[in-house]
Amino acid sequence: MKKRLVFFAVLAAAILLVLGAAAAEEAEEFASECGFSSSGGKYKITRLTDRAYDTTFICTKRRYPWIQADAPEGKTVYGVYVCFGDLTLRPWEIQTQIDGKWTAVYQSQGLYAHEFAPLDGVSSFRVVNSQDRQTELNVEEIFVFGEGDIPSWVQRWEPTYEKADLLVLAAHPDDEILFLGGTIPYYASERGKKVVVAYMTCGTSYRRSELLDGLWYAGVRNYPVIGNFWDKYSKKLDTAYKAWGKTATYKYVTGLFRTYRPEVVVTHDVNGEYGHGAHRACADACRICVSYAADEAKWKDLGENWQVKKLYLHLYNENAMVMDWDAPMASFGGMTGFEAAEGMYAFHVSQHAAGQKNEKGVFEVFRVEPRDSACSCYRFGLAFSMVGEDVFKNDFFENIPE
Repeated sequence: MKKRLVFFAVLAAAILLVLGAAAAEEAEEFASECGFSSSGGKYKITRLTDRAYDTTFICTKRRYPWIQADAPEGKTVYGVYVCFGDLTLRPWEIQTQIDGKWTAVYQSQGLYAHEFAPLDGVSSFRVVNSQDRQTELNVEEIFVFGEGDIPSWVQRWEPTYEKADLLVLAAHPDDEILFLGGTIPYYASERGKKVVVAYMTCGTSYRRSELLDGLWYAGVRNYPVIGNFWDKYSKKLDTAYKAWGKTATYKYVTGLFRTYRPEVVVTHDVNGEYGHGAHRACADACRICVSYAADEAKWKDLGENWQVKKLYLHLYNENAMVMDWDAPMASFGGMTGFEAAEGMYAFHVSQHAAGQKNEKGVFEVFRVEPRDSACSCYRFGLAFSMVGEDVFKNDFFENIPE
Protein backbone atom coordinates (compact mmCIF):
# COMPACT_ATOMS: atom_id res chain seq x y z
CA MET A 1 0.00 0.00 0.00
CA LYS A 2 2.84 2.34 0.92
CA LYS A 3 4.58 1.68 -2.42
CA ARG A 4 1.34 2.47 -4.26
CA LEU A 5 1.01 5.76 -2.39
CA VAL A 6 4.58 6.68 -3.27
CA PHE A 7 3.96 5.76 -6.93
CA PHE A 8 0.84 7.93 -7.16
CA ALA A 9 2.61 10.79 -5.39
CA VAL A 10 5.43 10.65 -7.92
CA LEU A 11 2.93 10.36 -10.78
CA ALA A 12 0.98 13.37 -9.51
CA ALA A 13 4.18 15.39 -9.23
CA ALA A 14 5.14 14.44 -12.78
CA ILE A 15 1.71 15.48 -14.08
CA LEU A 16 2.00 18.80 -12.28
CA LEU A 17 5.42 19.36 -13.84
CA VAL A 18 4.07 18.61 -17.32
CA LEU A 19 1.04 20.84 -16.80
CA GLY A 20 3.28 23.57 -15.42
CA ALA A 21 5.55 23.34 -18.46
CA ALA A 22 2.59 23.39 -20.80
CA ALA A 23 1.18 26.43 -19.04
CA ALA A 24 4.47 28.35 -19.15
CA GLU A 25 3.92 31.73 -20.72
CA GLU A 26 5.95 33.37 -23.42
CA ALA A 27 8.19 36.10 -22.08
CA GLU A 28 6.94 39.66 -22.54
CA GLU A 29 9.06 41.92 -24.77
CA PHE A 30 9.10 45.46 -23.38
CA ALA A 31 12.09 47.30 -24.84
CA SER A 32 9.82 50.18 -25.90
CA GLU A 33 9.00 50.79 -22.22
CA CYS A 34 12.64 50.92 -21.11
CA GLY A 35 14.65 54.05 -20.57
CA PHE A 36 17.77 54.10 -22.77
CA SER A 37 20.96 56.10 -22.39
CA SER A 38 24.47 55.80 -23.77
CA SER A 39 28.08 56.86 -23.45
CA GLY A 40 27.31 59.33 -26.24
CA GLY A 41 26.20 58.71 -29.78
CA LYS A 42 24.89 59.65 -33.18
CA TYR A 43 21.22 59.73 -34.17
CA LYS A 44 18.19 59.24 -31.92
CA ILE A 45 18.47 56.44 -29.40
CA THR A 46 14.88 55.48 -30.25
CA ARG A 47 16.38 53.77 -33.31
CA LEU A 48 17.13 50.87 -30.96
CA THR A 49 13.44 50.04 -30.70
CA ASP A 50 11.96 51.23 -34.01
CA ARG A 51 12.08 47.65 -35.34
CA ALA A 52 13.72 48.74 -38.56
CA TYR A 53 17.05 47.22 -39.57
CA ASP A 54 17.88 50.13 -41.84
CA THR A 55 18.35 52.46 -38.86
CA THR A 56 21.12 52.09 -36.30
CA PHE A 57 22.28 53.84 -33.15
CA ILE A 58 26.04 54.39 -33.08
CA CYS A 59 27.87 55.19 -29.87
CA THR A 60 30.59 57.79 -30.26
CA LYS A 61 34.06 56.28 -30.60
CA ARG A 62 35.75 55.77 -27.21
CA ARG A 63 37.07 52.97 -25.01
CA TYR A 64 34.29 50.63 -23.92
CA PRO A 65 31.30 52.49 -25.40
CA TRP A 66 27.98 51.44 -23.87
CA ILE A 67 24.21 51.52 -24.22
CA GLN A 68 22.19 51.28 -21.02
CA ALA A 69 18.60 50.13 -20.59
CA ASP A 70 16.55 50.68 -17.42
CA ALA A 71 13.45 48.54 -17.01
CA PRO A 72 10.14 50.27 -16.22
CA GLU A 73 8.91 50.14 -12.66
CA GLY A 74 7.60 46.72 -11.68
CA LYS A 75 9.40 44.83 -14.44
CA THR A 76 12.71 42.94 -14.48
CA VAL A 77 14.89 41.74 -17.33
CA TYR A 78 15.54 38.04 -17.96
CA GLY A 79 16.91 38.24 -21.49
CA VAL A 80 18.38 40.65 -24.02
CA TYR A 81 18.46 40.11 -27.81
CA VAL A 82 20.87 42.39 -29.68
CA CYS A 83 21.06 42.91 -33.45
CA PHE A 84 24.32 44.62 -34.39
CA GLY A 85 24.72 47.14 -37.21
CA ASP A 86 28.45 46.98 -37.89
CA LEU A 87 29.67 44.63 -40.63
CA THR A 88 32.81 44.05 -38.55
CA LEU A 89 31.70 42.07 -35.49
CA ARG A 90 33.54 42.71 -32.22
CA PRO A 91 33.63 41.18 -28.72
CA TRP A 92 30.95 42.59 -26.42
CA GLU A 93 29.40 41.98 -23.03
CA ILE A 94 26.36 42.62 -20.87
CA GLN A 95 27.03 44.39 -17.59
CA THR A 96 24.78 44.79 -14.56
CA GLN A 97 25.36 46.58 -11.29
CA ILE A 98 26.78 44.37 -8.55
CA ASP A 99 27.64 46.08 -5.26
CA GLY A 100 27.36 49.43 -6.98
CA LYS A 101 29.80 48.54 -9.79
CA TRP A 102 29.06 47.72 -13.42
CA THR A 103 30.18 44.10 -13.80
CA ALA A 104 30.15 41.74 -16.79
CA VAL A 105 27.58 38.95 -16.42
CA TYR A 106 27.59 37.82 -20.07
CA GLN A 107 30.57 37.89 -22.41
CA SER A 108 30.52 37.29 -26.17
CA GLN A 109 33.32 36.79 -28.67
CA GLY A 110 31.24 38.67 -31.21
CA LEU A 111 30.76 35.80 -33.63
CA TYR A 112 27.09 36.44 -34.43
CA ALA A 113 25.36 39.59 -35.68
CA HIS A 114 22.20 38.58 -33.78
CA GLU A 115 22.75 37.22 -30.29
CA PHE A 116 20.64 36.47 -27.21
CA ALA A 117 21.97 36.92 -23.66
CA PRO A 118 20.08 35.40 -20.69
CA LEU A 119 19.88 37.45 -17.49
CA ASP A 120 18.69 36.69 -13.99
CA GLY A 121 16.03 39.27 -13.32
CA VAL A 122 17.78 42.65 -13.31
CA SER A 123 16.40 46.18 -13.35
CA SER A 124 19.06 47.64 -15.64
CA PHE A 125 21.89 46.50 -17.90
CA ARG A 126 24.49 47.78 -20.31
CA VAL A 127 25.59 46.49 -23.72
CA VAL A 128 29.31 47.24 -23.87
CA ASN A 129 31.92 46.93 -26.61
CA SER A 130 34.61 45.09 -24.67
CA GLN A 131 37.56 45.88 -26.93
CA ASP A 132 40.26 47.78 -25.07
CA ARG A 133 40.67 50.53 -27.65
CA GLN A 134 38.89 53.51 -29.15
CA THR A 135 35.93 52.10 -31.06
CA GLU A 136 32.23 52.52 -31.79
CA LEU A 137 29.22 50.45 -30.75
CA ASN A 138 26.75 50.08 -33.61
CA VAL A 139 23.37 48.49 -32.85
CA GLU A 140 20.29 48.08 -35.06
CA GLU A 141 17.82 46.74 -32.52
CA ILE A 142 17.59 45.72 -28.86
CA PHE A 143 14.80 43.45 -27.57
CA VAL A 144 14.24 43.16 -23.81
CA PHE A 145 12.38 40.20 -22.26
CA GLY A 146 10.78 39.51 -18.94
CA GLU A 147 10.43 36.13 -17.26
CA GLY A 148 9.04 33.23 -19.29
CA ASP A 149 9.75 31.27 -22.45
CA ILE A 150 11.84 33.19 -24.96
CA PRO A 151 9.94 33.40 -28.29
CA SER A 152 11.05 31.00 -31.02
CA TRP A 153 11.89 33.87 -33.40
CA VAL A 154 14.75 34.96 -31.13
CA GLN A 155 17.88 33.60 -32.78
CA ARG A 156 20.29 31.55 -30.66
CA TRP A 157 22.90 30.57 -33.18
CA GLU A 158 25.19 27.56 -33.01
CA PRO A 159 28.68 27.60 -34.58
CA THR A 160 28.95 26.84 -38.29
CA TYR A 161 29.15 23.09 -38.89
CA GLU A 162 32.70 21.77 -38.99
CA LYS A 163 31.61 19.15 -41.54
CA ALA A 164 28.76 19.91 -43.95
CA ASP A 165 26.52 17.56 -45.87
CA LEU A 166 25.45 20.39 -48.18
CA LEU A 167 27.07 23.74 -48.93
CA VAL A 168 24.85 26.34 -50.57
CA LEU A 169 26.80 29.22 -52.12
CA ALA A 170 24.97 32.43 -53.04
CA ALA A 171 26.36 35.68 -54.38
CA HIS A 172 24.05 37.89 -52.27
CA PRO A 173 21.38 37.54 -49.59
CA ASP A 174 18.07 36.36 -51.15
CA ASP A 175 19.76 34.62 -54.12
CA GLU A 176 19.66 31.40 -52.10
CA ILE A 177 15.86 31.77 -52.03
CA LEU A 178 14.87 33.30 -55.37
CA PHE A 179 16.82 30.83 -57.50
CA LEU A 180 17.43 27.80 -55.26
CA GLY A 181 13.87 27.67 -53.95
CA GLY A 182 13.16 25.00 -51.37
CA THR A 183 16.76 23.77 -51.15
CA ILE A 184 17.49 25.17 -47.69
CA PRO A 185 14.18 24.52 -45.88
CA TYR A 186 13.90 21.05 -47.38
CA TYR A 187 17.40 19.82 -46.62
CA ALA A 188 18.08 21.73 -43.39
CA SER A 189 14.67 21.29 -41.74
CA GLU A 190 12.79 18.45 -43.41
CA ARG A 191 15.76 16.17 -44.06
CA GLY A 192 17.90 17.29 -41.12
CA LYS A 193 21.05 17.61 -43.22
CA LYS A 194 24.01 19.64 -42.04
CA VAL A 195 23.62 22.64 -44.32
CA VAL A 196 26.22 25.41 -44.48
CA VAL A 197 24.96 28.52 -46.27
CA ALA A 198 27.71 30.79 -47.61
CA TYR A 199 27.57 34.17 -49.31
CA MET A 200 30.12 36.13 -51.28
CA THR A 201 28.81 39.37 -49.75
CA CYS A 202 25.93 40.70 -47.71
CA GLY A 203 26.38 44.29 -48.87
CA THR A 204 25.03 45.97 -45.75
CA SER A 205 24.25 45.05 -42.15
CA TYR A 206 20.58 45.60 -43.03
CA ARG A 207 20.68 42.80 -45.61
CA ARG A 208 22.72 40.62 -43.26
CA SER A 209 19.95 40.88 -40.66
CA GLU A 210 17.37 39.97 -43.29
CA LEU A 211 19.31 36.89 -44.38
CA LEU A 212 19.67 35.75 -40.76
CA ASP A 213 15.92 36.12 -40.19
CA GLY A 214 15.20 34.18 -43.37
CA LEU A 215 17.59 31.35 -42.55
CA TRP A 216 16.25 31.05 -39.01
CA TYR A 217 12.72 30.79 -40.39
CA ALA A 218 13.92 28.01 -42.73
CA GLY A 219 15.21 25.92 -39.84
CA VAL A 220 18.93 26.77 -40.13
CA ARG A 221 20.48 26.93 -36.66
CA ASN A 222 24.18 26.96 -37.51
CA TYR A 223 25.58 30.36 -38.41
CA PRO A 224 26.20 31.08 -42.11
CA VAL A 225 29.47 32.14 -43.70
CA ILE A 226 29.43 35.71 -45.03
CA GLY A 227 32.23 36.93 -47.29
CA ASN A 228 33.33 40.54 -47.58
CA PHE A 229 33.56 40.86 -51.36
CA TRP A 230 32.40 44.07 -53.00
CA ASP A 231 28.67 44.16 -53.72
CA LYS A 232 28.87 45.47 -57.28
CA TYR A 233 26.36 44.82 -60.05
CA SER A 234 27.79 43.64 -63.36
CA LYS A 235 26.54 41.94 -66.50
CA LYS A 236 29.78 40.14 -67.33
CA LEU A 237 31.81 37.44 -65.65
CA ASP A 238 35.07 39.30 -66.29
CA THR A 239 33.69 42.45 -64.67
CA ALA A 240 32.71 40.51 -61.56
CA TYR A 241 36.15 38.93 -61.35
CA LYS A 242 37.77 42.32 -61.82
CA ALA A 243 35.78 43.67 -58.86
CA TRP A 244 36.44 40.67 -56.62
CA GLY A 245 39.82 39.50 -57.87
CA LYS A 246 39.86 36.12 -59.61
CA THR A 247 42.49 34.60 -57.33
CA ALA A 248 40.77 35.96 -54.23
CA THR A 249 37.48 34.43 -55.41
CA TYR A 250 39.04 31.06 -56.10
CA LYS A 251 40.82 31.04 -52.74
CA TYR A 252 37.61 31.92 -50.91
CA VAL A 253 35.62 29.14 -52.57
CA THR A 254 38.46 26.63 -52.24
CA GLY A 255 38.69 27.57 -48.57
CA LEU A 256 34.96 26.96 -48.13
CA PHE A 257 35.27 23.48 -49.60
CA ARG A 258 38.31 22.56 -47.50
CA THR A 259 37.01 24.10 -44.27
CA TYR A 260 33.48 22.66 -44.31
CA ARG A 261 34.14 19.53 -46.43
CA PRO A 262 30.70 19.32 -48.06
CA GLU A 263 29.55 16.19 -49.84
CA VAL A 264 27.34 18.25 -52.15
CA VAL A 265 27.52 21.87 -53.35
CA VAL A 266 24.65 23.84 -54.92
CA THR A 267 25.07 27.28 -56.48
CA HIS A 268 24.08 29.68 -59.28
CA ASP A 269 23.53 29.37 -63.01
CA VAL A 270 26.59 29.65 -65.30
CA ASN A 271 24.74 32.43 -67.17
CA GLY A 272 23.94 34.30 -63.97
CA GLU A 273 20.18 33.66 -64.05
CA TYR A 274 19.23 37.04 -65.53
CA GLY A 275 22.84 37.71 -66.52
CA HIS A 276 24.33 38.90 -63.21
CA GLY A 277 28.12 38.71 -63.34
CA ALA A 278 28.46 37.89 -59.64
CA HIS A 279 26.12 34.92 -60.04
CA ARG A 280 28.21 33.74 -62.98
CA ALA A 281 31.35 34.04 -60.90
CA CYS A 282 29.88 31.77 -58.20
CA ALA A 283 29.07 29.05 -60.73
CA ASP A 284 32.40 29.43 -62.54
CA ALA A 285 34.44 29.41 -59.32
CA CYS A 286 32.68 26.31 -57.98
CA ARG A 287 33.36 24.38 -61.20
CA ILE A 288 37.06 25.25 -60.97
CA CYS A 289 37.47 24.93 -57.22
CA VAL A 290 36.13 21.38 -56.93
CA SER A 291 39.45 20.47 -58.54
CA TYR A 292 41.52 23.04 -56.66
CA ALA A 293 40.18 21.89 -53.28
CA ALA A 294 41.18 18.30 -54.03
CA ASP A 295 44.70 19.23 -55.19
CA GLU A 296 47.24 18.63 -52.42
CA ALA A 297 49.71 21.01 -54.07
CA LYS A 298 47.25 23.90 -54.38
CA TRP A 299 47.20 26.57 -51.66
CA LYS A 300 48.35 24.45 -48.74
CA ASP A 301 47.65 27.37 -46.41
CA LEU A 302 43.90 26.81 -46.93
CA GLY A 303 43.95 23.49 -45.10
CA GLU A 304 43.82 19.85 -46.05
CA ASN A 305 42.55 18.99 -49.50
CA TRP A 306 38.93 17.86 -49.87
CA GLN A 307 37.04 16.24 -52.71
CA VAL A 308 33.49 17.47 -53.17
CA LYS A 309 31.38 14.54 -54.38
CA LYS A 310 28.72 16.42 -56.37
CA LEU A 311 28.20 19.94 -57.73
CA TYR A 312 24.78 21.13 -58.86
CA LEU A 313 24.25 24.35 -60.80
CA HIS A 314 20.97 26.18 -61.15
CA LEU A 315 19.41 25.82 -64.64
CA TYR A 316 22.30 23.64 -65.85
CA ASN A 317 21.24 21.79 -68.99
CA GLU A 318 23.45 18.71 -68.70
CA ASN A 319 22.25 15.90 -66.42
CA ALA A 320 19.21 18.12 -65.82
CA MET A 321 16.69 17.54 -63.06
CA VAL A 322 13.52 19.15 -61.72
CA MET A 323 13.26 19.20 -57.93
CA ASP A 324 9.84 18.74 -56.33
CA TRP A 325 9.44 21.84 -54.17
CA ASP A 326 5.65 21.28 -54.20
CA ALA A 327 5.66 18.32 -51.82
CA PRO A 328 4.30 19.09 -48.32
CA MET A 329 6.88 19.09 -45.50
CA ALA A 330 6.01 17.79 -42.04
CA SER A 331 8.57 20.09 -40.42
CA PHE A 332 6.65 23.09 -41.80
CA GLY A 333 3.18 21.86 -40.91
CA GLY A 334 2.40 20.72 -44.46
CA MET A 335 3.85 23.78 -46.17
CA THR A 336 5.69 23.04 -49.43
CA GLY A 337 9.31 23.83 -50.14
CA PHE A 338 8.26 26.59 -52.52
CA GLU A 339 5.94 28.11 -49.92
CA ALA A 340 8.71 27.94 -47.31
CA ALA A 341 11.01 29.76 -49.73
CA GLU A 342 8.37 32.46 -50.15
CA GLY A 343 8.21 32.69 -46.36
CA MET A 344 11.98 33.17 -46.25
CA TYR A 345 11.84 35.90 -48.87
CA ALA A 346 9.22 37.78 -46.87
CA PHE A 347 12.03 38.75 -44.47
CA HIS A 348 14.05 40.42 -47.24
CA VAL A 349 12.04 43.63 -47.05
CA SER A 350 14.78 45.77 -48.59
CA GLN A 351 14.52 43.80 -51.84
CA HIS A 352 10.75 43.68 -52.30
CA ALA A 353 10.73 46.67 -54.62
CA ALA A 354 13.87 45.60 -56.47
CA GLY A 355 13.74 43.85 -59.82
CA GLN A 356 14.76 43.89 -63.44
CA LYS A 357 13.33 44.42 -66.91
CA ASN A 358 12.18 41.30 -68.71
CA GLU A 359 12.83 40.49 -72.36
CA LYS A 360 9.94 42.80 -73.32
CA GLY A 361 11.41 45.70 -71.37
CA VAL A 362 8.77 45.51 -68.63
CA PHE A 363 10.03 45.94 -65.06
CA GLU A 364 9.32 42.94 -62.83
CA VAL A 365 10.02 42.77 -59.10
CA PHE A 366 12.10 39.87 -57.84
CA ARG A 367 10.22 36.79 -56.64
CA VAL A 368 10.86 33.18 -55.78
CA GLU A 369 10.99 31.87 -59.32
CA PRO A 370 8.05 29.48 -59.97
CA ARG A 371 8.23 26.19 -61.78
CA ASP A 372 7.31 27.54 -65.22
CA SER A 373 9.51 30.67 -65.23
CA ALA A 374 12.71 31.09 -67.23
CA CYS A 375 14.71 31.14 -63.97
CA SER A 376 12.67 28.38 -62.32
CA CYS A 377 13.98 27.56 -58.84
CA TYR A 378 13.03 23.92 -59.50
CA ARG A 379 15.59 23.32 -62.28
CA PHE A 380 19.16 22.17 -61.70
CA GLY A 381 21.83 20.12 -63.38
CA LEU A 382 24.65 17.89 -62.17
CA ALA A 383 27.81 19.67 -63.32
CA PHE A 384 30.33 17.48 -61.48
CA SER A 385 30.19 14.07 -59.83
CA MET A 386 32.57 11.61 -58.25
CA VAL A 387 29.75 9.12 -57.62
CA GLY A 388 28.23 8.70 -61.08
CA GLU A 389 25.22 10.27 -62.76
CA ASP A 390 21.82 10.52 -61.11
CA VAL A 391 19.15 8.03 -62.14
CA PHE A 392 16.09 9.20 -60.24
CA LYS A 393 17.02 12.88 -60.50
CA ASN A 394 14.97 14.02 -57.53
CA ASP A 395 17.53 14.35 -54.75
CA PHE A 396 20.86 16.17 -54.50
CA PHE A 397 22.07 13.30 -52.30
CA GLU A 398 21.38 10.50 -54.75
CA ASN A 399 24.37 8.10 -54.63
CA ILE A 400 25.70 9.74 -51.46
CA PRO A 401 25.76 7.22 -48.57
CA GLU A 402 23.90 8.30 -45.42
